[in-house]
Amino acid sequence: MTIKNFSQYLREEKGEVYFTFGRMNPPTIGHGKVLDTIAKKASGSDWKVYVSQSTGAKDPLSYSDKVKHVRKMFPKHARHILMDKKIKTIWDVAVTCYKDGYTEFELVVGDDRHQEFVKLLDDWNGRKGRHGFYEFDVIDVISAGVRDPDAEGAEGMSASKMRAAAEDNDLIAFTKGVPKKFKDAEGLMKAVQAGMGIKESKSFRQNVKLKRASL
Repeated sequence: MTIKNFSQYLREEKGEVYFTFGRMNPPTIGHGKVLDTIAKKASGSDWKVYVSQSTGAKDPLSYSDKVKHVRKMFPKHARHILMDKKIKTIWDVAVTCYKDGYTEFELVVGDDRHQEFVKLLDDWNGRKGRHGFYEFDVIDVISAGVRDPDAEGAEGMSASKMRAAAEDNDLIAFTKGVPKKFKDAEGLMKAVQAGMGIKESKSFRQNVKLKRASL
């Protein structure tokens, strides 16, 4: 890497950092798979989790609520789930990590966004833009696996399925998207419903089919 100025020369190089950046609105067992992949890939290196601050129909949880629920849902990874209001885009993550002295930038994302992030990060490496400047010796985007919308478990789960379950007031379907040890599925669903403008209901769909009585 070419030294461009004195401040760059003074950077204390830290080696590699692994991270992910995503909406997680709401968080699901699929996101848990991404976090597990980062922890395994990092293998002792620094790793960080950032969530987006976007809000809207597809982003019903507020930034602070989302961070709170992600930490609560994945307690073994909680200290790596960061809350920094200055980080709004993936470029903000890159600039911050570069300033912090990291020389290798390793992003872990679902396979569906792999190529998108490869291009975004490579295009701006070593180039100054409105977002600032970063220049890493290595930029690598690692797939956390392919998501199959028809599959059971983490491979088939998505935030959109969770939002659909919340809209249908279907707590049973919603609960399928969170870890078994997570005890606040109802609280999370109510928070999602509130963000979607759905009035709270104490009566949840149970998806129970009653057998017809024999005559």
